[in-house]
Amino acid sequence: MVCDSVVVSSSPWFDVYGNNFGWGKPIAARAGPGNSISGKLVLFQGAQEGSLDVHMTLWSHVLVKLLSDVEFLENVTITCLVEK
Repeated sequence: MVCDSVVVSSSPWFDVYGNNFGWGKPIAARAGPGNSISGKLVLFQGAQEGSLDVHMTLWSHVLVKLLSDVEFLENVTITCLVEK
């Protein structure tokens, strides 16, 4: 399926990093598989004040082009969390 749309979602009422369920402070937020459609961005307030977490789902060929875009890479910080 080819589509040139982008969908952005989030909720300003959901305090991602302010919730404590007894496991300690959250270190990351994930949108989950239900939000994994190509072209969808989910935005959360970041763990550090003034930061923003972005969950981005893209087709692999789009991601390859994005990661080769010098201007894009100069303006973002990419953090990878490795699951053990």
